[in-house]
Amino acid sequence: MIGENIRKARKAAGVSQKELAERLQVYQKDISRWENGERTPTLEMFAKICRELNVSADEMLGLK
Repeated sequence: MIGENIRKARKAAGVSQKELAERLQVYQKDISRWENGERTPTLEMFAKICRELNVSADEMLGLK
């Protein structure tokens, strides 16, 4: 669920996986793994993703 929401928020923001990875200073493969549900970002990284995509944590977690 989180991965799908990351993908939706990223696409809504018009940001590519590569661009988001550069902004977060991670590998593009990390973004792909999070979006595919293979891995989950750390809490710190989750907060950074929310900030970069201008989405609240509640929205990202599907609580809103």
